[in-house]
Order: sequence, then C-alpha cells, then structure tokens
Amino acid sequence: MEQITPEYVARQKILLDCVDLEIAVSLIYREFTRLYPAESDFWMQLSLEEEDHARLYLAADLLQVTGEYAGIRFPPAAYITKTLAFTEQIKDQVRKCPFSLHDALDIALKLEKTVAESIVFELPESSDPVIANLRKIISDTEAHIDRISRFMLEKGYILPG
Repeated sequence: MEQITPEYVARQKILLDCVDLEIAVSLIYREFTRLYPAESDFWMQLSLEEEDHARLYLAADLLQVTGEYAGIRFPPAAYITKTLAFTEQIKDQVRKCPFSLHDALDIALKLEKTVAESIVFELPESSDPVIANLRKIISDTEAHIDRISRFMLEKGYILPG
C-alpha cells in the first residue's frame, strides 16, 4: 500500500475532484431532462453514464492496494478545477435564463470536450480492472462528444465550428 505523502494526497484530491466533476455534469444533464422532456431519454442516458463515471473514480482508490497507483500520471489539478468552475457557470446560466435545445446541445458538446481535455490521465499497460475502468471513462467521454454531435445533426442543427 502506498504511503501517505503529499503527492499521494494531491492524487487523491484530483480523483475526488473528478468525482465532483462527473456529478456536476450529471446534474446539468438531469436539468436538461427536465427542461427538454421530448429529449429526456437522451439526456437521462448521458446523466446516468456520468454518475457511473463518478463511481468508477471512487473505485480508483483501490489502485493504491494493487500497487498500480504509482504508475499513473495524473492530470494537473488546475485542469479539473477549471472544468469544475465551468460546470458552475453552466448551472448558473441554466438557472438564470432558459435557452433553446440547440443551445443546450452546444453547451453539452462544449462541456464534454472540456472534460475530455481535463481528464488527461496517462495510464500504464495493465490488466488491472480499475485501470480498465479509467480507460472506460476516457473512452465514454469521447463517445459522448460523438453522440451529442450526431444528435445535433439528427435534430437538424449545424455543428459548432
């Protein structure tokens, strides 16, 4: 088991911030479920997947027991912190003024791209299931970008530049 060092504590903070980030994104999508009932299945599926990501980050704490933890290069904490601040801006925007489905999809696309740029974990080659789960989060986030883009096109919207 890894010793409790300042680096270990910093890594734990990043993982917990990643949990907070996934929950924040999930809550935004749940609000979109309420605001756009005709598209609620789409938004709810994204929300549930974000909640699943939060659980997978919590499970990543098990990596310290298996000895894999030291082999992970974590993203800079500032990346996650800035993205969390961005989610707060979005939540504030949603509370203050209603906007169109097109705007909501634009926001979701930008949010997923920002999350993808934030969670830049460098993971070791490993068969560890927790490492596989972290890879799944990264892969799912990229899939969300694609799914939102396709949904926008289905709705007849032009993708943002």
